[in-house]
Amino acid sequence: MTSSSTKNMVNGINIEQSFVIQKQIREDREGEIAKPKYQTTVTWNDGYHTTANVTDGQTVTGDEPPRYGGGGMGLSPQDLLLTAVGHCLTASYIGGLSAARINVKSLKLHVSGRVNFGVAYAVETGYPGFEDINVVVEIETDVPQEEVTALLEKLKATAPIPDTIMRPVPVNIEIRHPSK
Repeated sequence: MTSSSTKNMVNGINIEQSFVIQKQIREDREGEIAKPKYQTTVTWNDGYHTTANVTDGQTVTGDEPPRYGGGGMGLSPQDLLLTAVGHCLTASYIGGLSAARINVKSLKLHVSGRVNFGVAYAVETGYPGFEDINVVVEIETDVPQEEVTALLEKLKATAPIPDTIMRPVPVNIEIRHPSK
C-alpha cells in the first residue's frame, strides 16, 4: 500500500510541494519566492585561491589548476560555470519530468566547452570566454524516448543559468577603495 506522501514523490521530488511553490509564485510575482536574490562574497586568499560564501551559507573553494599558475586547491571559474549549467539543466529537467509523473531511472549530463586563453593571456585579440558550451544528456525512463526528448526540449527554456548565458545580461561592476 502506498501512502499519500509517497504517492506525491516522483524522482525524489515532492510534486504537491512543487505545485504549492508554483501557486505562491503566481500570486506574488515580485516577491522573494518568485524573484529570489542570490549572492556570493568571494574573498581572495593567495595566488589564484579564493573562498566564496554563497547565499545559503555554503562555502566554495576556487583556484586555477597548476598548469595555469594556480595551486589546484579548488574549482576553476570555468568548471564552476559548466557545473552551474549542468546542475541547472538537471534541476529543470528532473522537476519537469517529475511534474509529468515520468519516472527517471538515470540522468547524467556531460557539459563541456573550450575557453580561449590566448585572449585571456593577451596573446591574441578576441573573446576570452567559452567558444561554445556543449551538453550531452544521457537519460533512461520508462516512457517512449520521443516523448521524453520533446519534454526536455521544452524544459530547456525554463533553466535560468543557460538562459542567463544565452542572452545578453548586464554585469554591473562597481569598484570601491577603502577610505583611509
